[in-house]
Amino acid sequence: MATGACGINCDVCQLNLLGLCTTCGSGKSEAAQLKLSTQERILGSTCPVLSCVIMNNKQYCIRDCNQFPCENFDLNPYPFSQSYLAMQKRRREHPTLQMDPWGETVTVPKELWGDVLKRDLNLLGTYTLADTSKPGRIVFDFLNKRLLLDLENQVIYQRSQSTDALVDNPILALICLTYFKKVDRLYPIGKELISSKDMTQSVYFKGINKLNKEPVLRRFKDDHKDFIRTAAGLGGKTAQLADAAIVLYPFPRVPVYYLLWDVQENYPCRISVLFDRSIESFFSPPIIWGLVNLLNSYLLTQ
Repeated sequence: MATGACGINCDVCQLNLLGLCTTCGSGKSEAAQLKLSTQERILGSTCPVLSCVIMNNKQYCIRDCNQFPCENFDLNPYPFSQSYLAMQKRRREHPTLQMDPWGETVTVPKELWGDVLKRDLNLLGTYTLADTSKPGRIVFDFLNKRLLLDLENQVIYQRSQSTDALVDNPILALICLTYFKKVDRLYPIGKELISSKDMTQSVYFKGINKLNKEPVLRRFKDDHKDFIRTAAGLGGKTAQLADAAIVLYPFPRVPVYYLLWDVQENYPCRISVLFDRSIESFFSPPIIWGLVNLLNSYLLTQ
């Protein structure tokens, strides 16, 4: 596929079809190195976008770089218009999905906060490895983030050494509150891994409720190293379960596995998402659907 490092699809360009222009290829391709040397020889300078994506070991800056659109695009009229760049900036400010399978905006019932507040928080800390030392507060790890549930004020903060930043993410709030409301014992983990097809209510995960795994497959199928590196950036680990496999921890005792399989005889490349059997004890199918979508968004924007 002749897609340039900037994101332009050269396959549909007449200049490429006529042989008047060649593709740059991805930033990790031989075509990119050849294009860079050709530009230097003929023009005396190189495309700042191509130079940057090669230097940062990315394939496509529009897909792989969290700094897109950067000044390399803002300061040059090529290859995207300012209106297109403004649209990218606007939408990337709120990349996390906030819709249910039917396209309705997710809302968090206010009584859910109170339900968690009524629980024995010290016991919850034992079950979940969360810090419940301060009344009305639960501090816990979500991927690589340290989150604070302020149950009395009904808000979530992301903690850092300098300050606590307010988090406005209804899917995240719904998942966290559901977990701390439902978990009722110290579940043993690691005994049995299941897919959505193995769940008691597996019929839920059909049609529009099917787990949306394909974007993660498209992003990482050709770059297992980046897959592993991205997981590590989210506090995840590798797993010896496929051609490339990772395990993410939305909560310390809630592992979610992503398995990538390369092309094999009679089988295309594919991806699987597995869970510990215990997940059915505290998450309903809609919450599991939302959790996978949320984890996908972190993987795709890390």
